[in-house]
Order: sequence, then C-alpha cells, then structure tokens
Amino acid sequence: MDKFMKAVADVLEVDSLELDTRFRETPLWCSLVGFGMLVMMENDWKAPLDIERFLKLETVRDLYREAFAALAAKIFGVERSALAGRSCGDLPEWDSVNHLRLVMEAERRFGITYPLETIPALKSLDDFISMRETAPERQDAISKR
Repeated sequence: MDKFMKAVADVLEVDSLELDTRFRETPLWCSLVGFGMLVMMENDWKAPLDIERFLKLETVRDLYREAFAALAAKIFGVERSALAGRSCGDLPEWDSVNHLRLVMEAERRFGITYPLETIPALKSLDDFISMRETAPERQDAISKR
C-alpha cells in the first residue's frame, strides 16, 4: 500500500482499500471521520477541499485525484482548476523540466515508482492516475513513514 492509500486507510480505520473504494461506505464512516479526511487532505497532501467539493467526491480515486492535482498545480505554478482537462500539450507551464519534476515529486510523496519507459506517455493527470494503479510501490519510502 503506497503512502496515500495508507494515510486514507488510517483515517478510515481499515486494513486495506482500493482506489474504487467508496470511502463513505466504510464501516466506521461518520462526520468525524469525514472531518479527519478533510484535515488529512489539507495537512498531509496540501489539497484543501471545501465542503461542497468534498461532498461530490465518492471514491478513494477521487481523493487521490485531488491530492495529485494539488501537487501538479504547485509544480506548474497554476491553480488546480487550471488543470481540469488539460495535458502537457496545452498547458505552457507543463514543459519537459516540470514533467520530470512532477514524476520525481509524485514518486517521493506517494511512494510509488513510474517505470522509466512509461514516463514519456504520461501526458495528462489522468495518465498519471491510471499509471499509478500499475506502478510498483517504493517500499523504502513507505517504511520510512
């Protein structure tokens, strides 16, 4: 389990989960757990969510998308909303240097590894998120948590 999944599992007090887990359907879900999730997203992943936005999220994948978008926005120096539906071809700030910064920072923060041969194919946030499902975990990063 990578760093993000472990953090979400800790807040939800579950042993395991998948990206498609509907977090509000976990056994101990309540408003206090929801508040904990909001705090975790803001403090640990620098992805603050207002209540209206949070209520629209359903799965762990949705939470991960928000955390990843916050990371990309920071690296590119844009607002998260500027990334919606965008790719490296139509966002001037997404140049080759920032592309590699995004890969390296995502690996460090989330504790996964993108295989070298896949990096050129990562052209949108959705590509990164899809690849995350098959990227190997970095056990060295997880054990240091």
